Amino acid sequence: MTDSVRSGNRQEERSGLSTRRLLKSTAQLIAEVGYDRTTLTEIGKRAGYSHGLVSRRFGSKSALVETLIEKLSERFGHEQLPGTLLHATGVDALLAVLDEIQKDSANSPESLRGFYALLFEGLKPIPELHTFVADLHARYVAGLTRQVAAGRQTGRLRQGVDPAEITELTVNALRGLAYRWLLDEDRVDFNCGLDSLARQLVHLAAPPEDRRDGR
Repeated sequence: MTDSVRSGNRQEERSGLSTRRLLKSTAQLIAEVGYDRTTLTEIGKRAGYSHGLVSRRFGSKSALVETLIEKLSERFGHEQLPGTLLHATGVDALLAVLDEIQKDSANSPESLRGFYALLFEGLKPIPELHTFVADLHARYVAGLTRQVAAGRQTGRLRQGVDPAEITELTVNALRGLAYRWLLDEDRVDFNCGLDSLARQLVHLAAPPEDRRDGR
């Protein structure tokens, strides 16, 4: 390997590291103080870099946030569904999503909180952010609904349960739980909320034999 190739590899590694640090700092700040009060200067300061590097790398705060949402959606959003669900269908698909979120809340609580904070920032009149978040929700619900609906053929969805309705109920409950968790972490136990939702989904959507087995 030539010196120029080694130098290029080291530069690429440093660039990747700085990008990851900047994105992490952005997620933390938005979770703490919101989008409006998060500045490029504060993002750079927390990540250990200059304001100039942030501007050169991303150009603007909105561009930085779009990049962050794309990265987080790969981990927590619709793009993660195929890897999370694999062959799970019906109620098992819904339970797999809850289980994965519970793992994330234990292993990467700051990142998960940052993702949810960004979702709620989509309510603000920031056109690019509003549209992206709305589309993200729509794709997430559509993808999950398809997996739940497949449970009709595999026997993993109780007869008479509407896949779209139970999926909407699940996602709405998750978003409501996340909102309360961000608002009042001391009094809202996120993991207990996920466990409670899982039990209710089994009751509502699991085949009768699952409920007889106490699942």
